[in-house]
Amino acid sequence: MPVKDPRRHLPIHGTRNVRDVGGYPTADGRRTRWRTLLRSDELTKLPTHAIDELCDIGLRQVIDLRWPNELELSPSVFAAHPDVRYRHIALLVDDPTPHSGLAGMYRHVLDERLPQLVEVVRVLLEPDGLPAVIGCAAGKDRTGITIAVLLSLAGVADDIVIADYALSAGYFAMPNATIPPGDWRHQPLVVDSPPEFMASAMDHLHAAHGGARALLRSGGLGDAELDALVELLIEPAR
Repeated sequence: MPVKDPRRHLPIHGTRNVRDVGGYPTADGRRTRWRTLLRSDELTKLPTHAIDELCDIGLRQVIDLRWPNELELSPSVFAAHPDVRYRHIALLVDDPTPHSGLAGMYRHVLDERLPQLVEVVRVLLEPDGLPAVIGCAAGKDRTGITIAVLLSLAGVADDIVIADYALSAGYFAMPNATIPPGDWRHQPLVVDSPPEFMASAMDHLHAAHGGARALLRSGGLGDAELDALVELLIEPAR
């Protein structure tokens, strides 16, 4: 299971948690494409050279899952970028975690925020929709459940999806001198990304919704669209 592949974490200045979800085996014997779909914490404090570094790998789109007030307080450096499309899709209306905990919040997204997940798929399918980075504040919760659905759609096994999610805590625990003082991510932080939280969400995805494909189909996406996205996310058949 190549979860801790050294190519996975991108040490982009001004971030903690930019990760590539390429290289994961899929059910048909292929692998997800490298440098095609990235996940990230907020892209708000990147110096010019870090922006250029992401552009150099071919980045065409940034999908920001944060709340509108988060964007107002800390706008993305890509919000007005001339060459990278910036899309805001607020995955949550409010924060349900005080009532349901993180695992409950992930289930809430699957049950109540399907239109937003469908919108993510549709913008990825647009011309030059990939390579893309999907992110929120920490790149862990809203990003985590969105990436989990996309990886599951692509045929990545649940145990790998869960292990990928669990990596976030380690990157927040490490020192990071590239984030300026005053940013909430400047000091090492304890954040929760225990595997059992995502395991609960994946169990719910299958039991309540029939899996990622069935969930997205119920939101109005057709098999041709879903097949097209899968082919974009995984390596060509040999």
